[in-house]
Amino acid sequence: MRAELLSLYLLGCFAAGAAEQPAAPASPMPAVQVRAQRPLPPQQAEVALVFIGGFGDEISGIVHALFRRVPASALGVQAALRAYYHWNGDNVEDAPAGYRSMADDVAAFRRTNPQADVVLIGHSMGGAAALQVAALLPAHAGAGRVFVLTLDPVDRMVQPVRPQGVSWWGNAYVVNSLSGHDFIAVVGGRWGHCEQADLNIRFDGRRTDEYGYHYIHDDAEALLTSAGGQPAGSLSAALAKQLQRKAAGSQADVAQQPQRPKTNGHQGQ
Repeated sequence: MRAELLSLYLLGCFAAGAAEQPAAPASPMPAVQVRAQRPLPPQQAEVALVFIGGFGDEISGIVHALFRRVPASALGVQAALRAYYHWNGDNVEDAPAGYRSMADDVAAFRRTNPQADVVLIGHSMGGAAALQVAALLPAHAGAGRVFVLTLDPVDRMVQPVRPQGVSWWGNAYVVNSLSGHDFIAVVGGRWGHCEQADLNIRFDGRRTDEYGYHYIHDDAEALLTSAGGQPAGSLSAALAKQLQRKAAGSQADVAQQPQRPKTNGHQGQ
């Protein structure tokens, strides 16, 4: 089923390109660029941003673009360690094993940084994968939290169930899309509104974002950062508020303690 979806996706991309571009002299077909994974290393950091692409993202580069260019400040932090994965953890034959591999990387990071927060950001089938990874994380003794952001999640083989240990789950989804490409999300099993999410933002594809583009499944950046959905406000801003609660709580704890010489503080995501 998933192989058929990838074929449909690539066929749709080529068909759309042929329809939109004027005729031109034949030329050699350029090599397809494949985006490699960038696994999460067990390095010291206060925040980890883990981007998980959807089906075919190694070709389309939709989430890879988020991984490269969305600044940590857009999510409410000054700096963060970043990682990029394909929805199946690069395990074409065994997706559950790929989920476990991603979860092992996150668990190793948390052992190195028990106070750090982890944000799993998944688009399309990567959104479903983000919940699978969160569900596989072992119990954690530190103060670090796990946040999940799902961007128009898709996968009819996975149920939108909130895993234990997730501190906050934000979900954004598209309805009434005007894009022909969105039929792939429909065939794949678009989740839409997720009852167990803490926040659901609904984007109407008949409306446009702040840059004049209609909301579509493939525009993961708009689903993450646009404030034009219902309820108003972006998923990224909502995440920033959640992350700031930890910093505010830490400051309150310090204020209640006896006075002592000041030391250099730190900010967590």
